[in-house]
Amino acid sequence: MRGESCTGKTRTAFEAVRACLQGWQLVFPKNTERLLALLDADALAPRTVLWLNEAHNYLSGIGAEEAAAALHSRLEEPGPVVVLGTLWPEYHRTLTATPEYGMDAHPNVRAMLDPVRPLDVPTSFTTTALGNPLVASDPSLATAATTSTGGRITQTLAAGPQLVDHYQQATSHNPYSHAVITVAMDARRLGHTSPLPAELLRAAAPGYLTDQQRAAADPDTWFAHALAYAQEKVRGVVAALEPVADPEGMGALPDIYRLSDYLDHHSRAIRRRAFPPDSFWTAAREHAASTADLEALAEAADHRGHHRIAADLYQRAADAGGTGALLELAWRRGRTGDLDGAEQLYRRAINAGDTAALTELAQLRQRAGDLDGAERLAQRAADAGDTGPLVELAWRRGEAGDFDGAERLAQRAADAGNINALVRLAWRREEAGDLDGAERLAQQAADSGGREALLRLARLRKRASTPKRESD
Repeated sequence: MRGESCTGKTRTAFEAVRACLQGWQLVFPKNTERLLALLDADALAPRTVLWLNEAHNYLSGIGAEEAAAALHSRLEEPGPVVVLGTLWPEYHRTLTATPEYGMDAHPNVRAMLDPVRPLDVPTSFTTTALGNPLVASDPSLATAATTSTGGRITQTLAAGPQLVDHYQQATSHNPYSHAVITVAMDARRLGHTSPLPAELLRAAAPGYLTDQQRAAADPDTWFAHALAYAQEKVRGVVAALEPVADPEGMGALPDIYRLSDYLDHHSRAIRRRAFPPDSFWTAAREHAASTADLEALAEAADHRGHHRIAADLYQRAADAGGTGALLELAWRRGRTGDLDGAEQLYRRAINAGDTAALTELAQLRQRAGDLDGAERLAQRAADAGDTGPLVELAWRRGEAGDFDGAERLAQRAADAGNINALVRLAWRREEAGDLDGAERLAQQAADSGGREALLRLARLRKRASTPKRESD
């Protein structure tokens, strides 16, 4: 069985033996010396499986050539005997490569392996395989499927728990790395979806440490050592913090990291109710990767009742050009009655090209009683593709009894592709008993593509013109 680390080679071999060779005995020598002793004693009886897990441990180093020769000889004798091994591709290439003249380090190993056709165990599962209902029904598989990159669920199953242990053990012997990884966990679960800048990790970490731990830290080396531990590959498969590939070239982006998906999933359980220290929010304000990340973190703080922190982050995002933050701050100003301040922020967002701000400002003008101003903004929003404000204004004018104004706005919305206001006004007239007015609006809606308004009206007229039976 040939495959990369933690791809399921051993499990595949185990399942094959269990399915096909029940009743056979199994021999598992612990090293090359034990393998040689087994072969020298001719103890490999018929109906025996010789299990060579991680076969490179037997086929390289001291005694490997002698063991390979003895094993090759045994395979030429009567059986049945099965020799079942697992091997990494890199070791298979090395052990079977054609040597340079006069420099053949393992001729017996190569002679034994050359006739063998390996069964390759893929590094990842296909989308079809992951869609099997059995995956979703098993908690471990389901977790692995959602936290693995590119379908590499066996690697996650093999190294995920060990990665969690690697993180937890750092509490005592490397608290600085534990703090750095926890910062990354908090950032991810609270909405920082971009790769994490090293400066954010460095600036936030002190708040996760005790006074004694901070005092004991070497100012020049603590962060480098913390990063080194966080980047150690567990089982050679995964690290807590992974490098991020340069999207425009080769290599990794400098001082940018991505949290392991498995630890991200783990943190959402163990730190679900944890609120980060002040150092985290200060670091996020100064070093978050994008305005979208700032806005997401602000929303997370707001939902947890920390409104001052949220406002500070929204302000930082707005200052950096985040139109979503401008809208949020404007909405907050409007709620407190500061309509002028809210309008200034909405107009900043509009000038930055955010058409949603047109809608918000139209509603603000409407609430302030400036219907003409609201109408002008609603038309601009409709010209930009959002007819919602026109529909809302039409509905509100209809509620206020201004049916002429409502119909005018509704028709403008219909001209822009939204017949909803016409349909709603037709229903309102219908409910008020004004069938002629309802018919006229329904016809306008039909002319704009809304046949269902006419059909509803036709059914209503049919019911109105049908004489009632005595039983009714």
